[in-house]
Amino acid sequence: MAVAVLTTGCQDEDDIFGSVTITGISVESAFINDPVSIDGTNFNLINFVFVGERQAEFTLDGNTVTFNVPEGAKVGQSVITLVMNDNYRETIDFEVLLRPVPVIQSLSSNAVASGEELVIQGLSLNSEYSPEVMIGDVVATINSATPTSLTVVVPAGLPANELAEIEITTIHGSTKSNFMFYAGENLITNGNFEAGEGDEFTNWSKLNGGDGMTAISGDDAYYGRSVRVVGAASNPWNTQFATDPIDVVAGTEYTVVLWAKGEADGAVMRVSVSQWPEDYFYGGDVSITTEWAQYTWTFTGQELPNGSKIVLDMGTTNVPFAIDNVTLIAGAGGSLGAPELLTNASFEDDLTGWETLNGTFNISTAEAYCGSKSLEAIGSGGNYWDVQIASSAIELEAGTQYELGFWAKAAGADGIMRVSCSRWASGQADDFFYSPDVTVATDWTYYSFVFTAQTTSTGNHQIVMDFGKTTQTFYIDAVSLKEYEEQTSLYANGGFEEDLTGWEVLNGAATATTDDAHSGSKSLTVTGTGGNPWDVQIAANAVALTVDQKYKVSFWGKAAGPDGVMRLSASRWASGQADDFFYSPDITIATDWTYYSFVFTAGATSTGDHHILLDMGASTQTFFIDDVVVTEYESPCE
Repeated sequence: MAVAVLTTGCQDEDDIFGSVTITGISVESAFINDPVSIDGTNFNLINFVFVGERQAEFTLDGNTVTFNVPEGAKVGQSVITLVMNDNYRETIDFEVLLRPVPVIQSLSSNAVASGEELVIQGLSLNSEYSPEVMIGDVVATINSATPTSLTVVVPAGLPANELAEIEITTIHGSTKSNFMFYAGENLITNGNFEAGEGDEFTNWSKLNGGDGMTAISGDDAYYGRSVRVVGAASNPWNTQFATDPIDVVAGTEYTVVLWAKGEADGAVMRVSVSQWPEDYFYGGDVSITTEWAQYTWTFTGQELPNGSKIVLDMGTTNVPFAIDNVTLIAGAGGSLGAPELLTNASFEDDLTGWETLNGTFNISTAEAYCGSKSLEAIGSGGNYWDVQIASSAIELEAGTQYELGFWAKAAGADGIMRVSCSRWASGQADDFFYSPDVTVATDWTYYSFVFTAQTTSTGNHQIVMDFGKTTQTFYIDAVSLKEYEEQTSLYANGGFEEDLTGWEVLNGAATATTDDAHSGSKSLTVTGTGGNPWDVQIAANAVALTVDQKYKVSFWGKAAGPDGVMRLSASRWASGQADDFFYSPDITIATDWTYYSFVFTAGATSTGDHHILLDMGASTQTFFIDDVVVTEYESPCE
């Protein structure tokens, strides 16, 4: 093996008690944490070993030095440096490899019954990496494996028609699915569109606008063969695609799940259920994002003489988009997103899963946001930590963002609390996140924060709540801790990457800027006027929300300086109507990018549509707003 060695230093080798030479290396490339051995002479003079700029702990056996490629070593071509006294160094060329952790990209179906095959497409699925697939908590048999595809059998023993997480583990790491998959039967025949010739799709009918529905495959498709849709830019039903009739059970809840991807912002669709001329369900419109994402509608079945058709109404706009893996599953469908990390988040099992650190805590049956119980804390009017409770320890991944949310209510005014992550103890300082003070409302109100997990002395993390600052009584319920991931919004262009498309400036001035952004390349920038909140006001284009359904609206905000105040509202006042039904409290926006979120219940409006409004006129500060997301809210105890 040819070894490239470079000698550097600031003195002659004759001044050194023996020169160090490298004669060989065990491997010329390796993954992080993999072992490497180097042979040579006079290795007893070595003080340090570096891979690139990262120091590696080493052991010495005669003239062989052994170490593992350290965490944080830069992937790619690098050098290993042996460091001796007086800045004397020897180096050897080396490559740090990117570890091929498995990646899940797509599935052959959203729902597969036990005993049937599921195809998982992705990356780094090689058989030599010894892949193991878990569906739910059961190991699945692998029938075939290639670097980009695994064919597995959905195992028996999983709850029928319920969400099942997919996890793939290889010698290089593991990955979990973050989408909906059901261990159950898809009641739609050919929901993945694989059967059919040309632009026809077996078991599907083009009711209207058939010329706008064509087959696509390859990189443009989600899996195998998808349908590309160009709507009529008219009524939803002017471009309409329907399944064969399906026998559904009256009174049973069903969920439709499909994948869709827009070629640009502005694509819209909905699902209805009918056997014309009898219709009994029209789902809300959804705005299709420009990345593949899942969309769901839930309805209660009714008996029709000739069965029920699942109908895709796609004629609202002419923005092209693709659909695939249309699924009908018996059941409520469940939630999409990261799993809940806390146990007993609603205190229904009293204080199980929680540890009282200071003060006294009770379980209240008189107050509850959901369920029948909540946590009761009475402040002491001293230090924050004089009344303090912590969750049981959990292991978070350092460098990963998490969202902590909870519902709170105070018995009276001016009650202040805060939350933090991890926990101070004698001899260690593991705290790495403190929320700002929270002045808790006297009605049940949702609060949430996003933080980045850091390394702790124990490897574990705790959620800590402090109530000691005031003498107020607090009630806490529905605490949630999940890995933070941006959800698909019901409203388009929340990241302002398409400038102000999907938004209407009602008062004042607003622009999209590349000066600063939380994600992507752009954000909304607005400067207040120091008058009424609504003097500077922008509204998202209307979307039909479900009346009495809870929705979560979140955004990332940053102010150019201190004391910048804004607020959010839902729907929109206009002459002759009073459609506003939600106003957030005033929000003092931080000078660093900060996450804000609120939960509201959709009210009825005169038009049936709903707007999300940002009011930024109360101060003269300049604001940057990004990643505005509105989704249905699901409580951890509902």
